Amino acid sequence: MSSKDDVFLEEARLGPRTQVLVDCEEIPHIPRLIRRFREYVLTDLAHAVMLTETGILDQKRGAQLLAGLVGMYDSDGAGFPYLPNSGSFLVQTEHHLAGKIGEDIAGRLQTGRSRNDQSAAAERIYLRDLLLKCTGLTLGLQGAILDQAEKHAATLMPGYTHLQHAQPATFGHHLMRYGAAFERDLGRLFDAYRRTNLSSLGGAAMAGTSWPIDRKRTAELLGHDGIVVNSSDAGGFARDYIEEDVAVLSLLMSNLGRLANDLFVWHSWEFGYVEVADGLAGTSSIMPQKKNPHSLERIKALAGQAVGWLPGVMACQHSVFSTDLDFAFGDDMTSGMGDAVTQSLRLATETIATINVDVARMADSAGAFWSTTSHLADELVRRYDLPFRSAHHVVGRLVRDSIAAGRTPATVRGADLNRAGREMAEIKIDISTAELRDILDARAFLFSRASIGSVHPDETLAHVAALRAEAARHQKAYKRADARVIAATSALLKRARELAGKVQSRKPA
Repeated sequence: MSSKDDVFLEEARLGPRTQVLVDCEEIPHIPRLIRRFREYVLTDLAHAVMLTETGILDQKRGAQLLAGLVGMYDSDGAGFPYLPNSGSFLVQTEHHLAGKIGEDIAGRLQTGRSRNDQSAAAERIYLRDLLLKCTGLTLGLQGAILDQAEKHAATLMPGYTHLQHAQPATFGHHLMRYGAAFERDLGRLFDAYRRTNLSSLGGAAMAGTSWPIDRKRTAELLGHDGIVVNSSDAGGFARDYIEEDVAVLSLLMSNLGRLANDLFVWHSWEFGYVEVADGLAGTSSIMPQKKNPHSLERIKALAGQAVGWLPGVMACQHSVFSTDLDFAFGDDMTSGMGDAVTQSLRLATETIATINVDVARMADSAGAFWSTTSHLADELVRRYDLPFRSAHHVVGRLVRDSIAAGRTPATVRGADLNRAGREMAEIKIDISTAELRDILDARAFLFSRASIGSVHPDETLAHVAALRAEAARHQKAYKRADARVIAATSALLKRARELAGKVQSRKPA
């Protein structure tokens, strides 16, 4: 049988490529191939096992092919050439295996398959595993959030809207705002995983194949929950699952960014509410007093970049004629996105778990600027049967006059409220100075709240308990999914070694 000396797929049809095309198309893709080495080899192993089991490849050829692929897997990419003039992973693998098991055997790996479904399959495995990893890390962050929220359920602090004092809150209640968001993120991660963890193998170029392949078997071997049925969809021409995954990860990053931004502001000397652990901070090259919250700044920066992820991916997939080529020919985006999310989750978890909270400073600030006046308005409605809008006017006048007179909630007088009542509602308000100050007390405000999910410490603790139960449910689902993938990979490698005539595994799954 004649052999082909070049390693360039298009050589027979088009002749050699120019160096500029190699420089600008092939070389930029090599980092992605390196990142996907494991996923491509697992895809090839599943396909080769299926070809051998169905008899499309006879046992001898199948064993030789699988022996070469198992050797690749065991190498973990060490020594793999990544020739810049070779092109896609398909051609890279065929060339590499040809030197190990012969060109005749290596060239049979592509039977019943295209680069389209091969690459789509590898990307699905990569993103499936990324979603699982992010789920596990988000569960870890959620645990840290819930622990701190429980600890600080009664830690009084100002609540803010427009970055102005609004109503008293607690640090625990504020953290549960993010606990609720990360619970939604977990739900989105699981939903996206369900649609991502499907097998593309068997779609071939776009029309399927005449070979009697077993698509369900390759899906089983790779730990997928099913197959992408339409051959063109499976072949990589409809990649909305990538857009969904990126959207889910972008939302997660947005929530992480908001959390980091809150803590970043409160870390400043002007607030002084929180302080990150020393090991998560940096200092200045010239100003020795500085303690810069690097962990928060890294998360903020990555979350800012994440805003552009989804439009970037969607633009690469909104092509003129329903093709995958924009995404395939563009630079790898998803690897960097995965790195950003996992790094941010790790940083956020350690930051939350080790954060120092200045409880006294938070409490001192909580009632400093009339943040309890909505409660006073409610009291006027209850006691004097006023419309809330009228009560709002009365209290607004009290605040205006008190500020002008230099009085605070701690020094306000009952006579001031009575005068505001006469001026704004023509009523006599008989509330003593001592009672008025008690009504405006910030800590008392917390315990006056009666609605579900309010800043009342008991409501925060109830919310913590509810999300702990949800997290436990998610943890079980995550462990099941993760265990299934691990078991499938182990079974695939075991079957490949059996068919290749190898008994002892040189590398654990």
